[in-house]
Amino acid sequence: MLLKSISDLNKKIKNCTKCPRLSQYIREVAKNKVRRFSDQNYYGLPLSGFGDINAKLLIVGLAPAAHGGNRTGRMFTGDSSGDWLTKIMHKNDFASIPTSLTLDDGLVLHNAYITAAVRCAPPQN
Repeated sequence: MLLKSISDLNKKIKNCTKCPRLSQYIREVAKNKVRRFSDQNYYGLPLSGFGDINAKLLIVGLAPAAHGGNRTGRMFTGDSSGDWLTKIMHKNDFASIPTSLTLDDGLVLHNAYITAAVRCAPPQN
């Protein structure tokens, strides 16, 4: 399949099931939530990157967190590593706000793009 745009790539990532163990795990975590997030809907799908696709700064994480990105639908969002990263990026004018809590929190990256080597939270991180 020839990818013509970043949105084509993101759709392909979202629908990926090439790693059955990881695919099953993220869906299981989304279904059997931890108590502190039991009232929230989990995204529970592979995560694509986000930010400015023409960025000069590329941040590559290892994988989404089971109750961070796997819950919120955005890498480095809703967990302590996201809190730290977004705060530092904001201090250096790469992020519009100093926190990364939810997919619709208004975070915009400036001249930065965030992605990960693995698209699904791994079991036993």
